[in-house]
Amino acid sequence: MTAHTVASTFDSGFQRLAVAAFNIHQDRVAAQAEAALDQRDRNLSVVGKVAARVRRDADRIEALEDDNARLRAELSAMRMRALRAEGQLEDVKGALRTLRSTRAA
Repeated sequence: MTAHTVASTFDSGFQRLAVAAFNIHQDRVAAQAEAALDQRDRNLSVVGKVAARVRRDADRIEALEDDNARLRAELSAMRMRALRAEGQLEDVKGALRTLRSTRAA
């Protein structure tokens, strides 16, 4: 039995009341569906914002890792220069010792 069949047995006043109740029910169902869609849009918007922040954080991490690698390379180059300078210093010290010993002799 359909709703129309059931309602057709009612008197006209009750039929109008049944139609009004059904329309209110349909409006409420439509409003709930629209609210659900709005909530979904808000959730997707929040997810999009979080995803954008994650991307920014990943870019920042990558930039910091690049800076770290560059600084490590600079440190390594400075250590090599320091070792060369120490070697040259030893050469100069040896030359001075030789010069002093030749003057003393």
